[in-house]
Amino acid sequence: MYCPLRQKYKTTDRFGNLMELYEKNYMQLRLLIPDLKNGPLSPGISEVQGCLPVHLNVTEQSPYTSTLHLTYKFIDGRTNRAHMEPDFSIRVYHDARTAEVVSGLLHGEQHVQRQTRNLDYSWRLNRFLYKWLSYLLRRGHRFDVLQEQPATATDKQSGSAHIAS
Repeated sequence: MYCPLRQKYKTTDRFGNLMELYEKNYMQLRLLIPDLKNGPLSPGISEVQGCLPVHLNVTEQSPYTSTLHLTYKFIDGRTNRAHMEPDFSIRVYHDARTAEVVSGLLHGEQHVQRQTRNLDYSWRLNRFLYKWLSYLLRRGHRFDVLQEQPATATDKQSGSAHIAS
């Protein structure tokens, strides 16, 4: 609930609510990436008719945690440079069944590391992730069969690492 006198959301003061949001983000990530917990994952792109493709890259993975990079990639037609927004690094804690934004970029802001002691900023980034994941799931995005396989000679020649939903 927004409090105009304090000019911030009341729920941001509450650590328990933030932890609940981490749990909801984890559940939605598991729906978006069903194989998330089962081992090494490959980068992928989820494409749905009429939607922007969503790019996934797993930057770190261990038995108890994974760090993901999730974004849209926009290409500037004039400069041919890629611009990523929203641009999130997400740490997933498999044993605690939680997921939190480690760093992120929202529209019109700088990409900065999450400040661990700033509940307002953590709440804002993780709430945006929650809403974005909900949107992606409603639109039908999903990353299937992302398990890394040993590269064969034909895979190396084709260079195919594209995953579509």
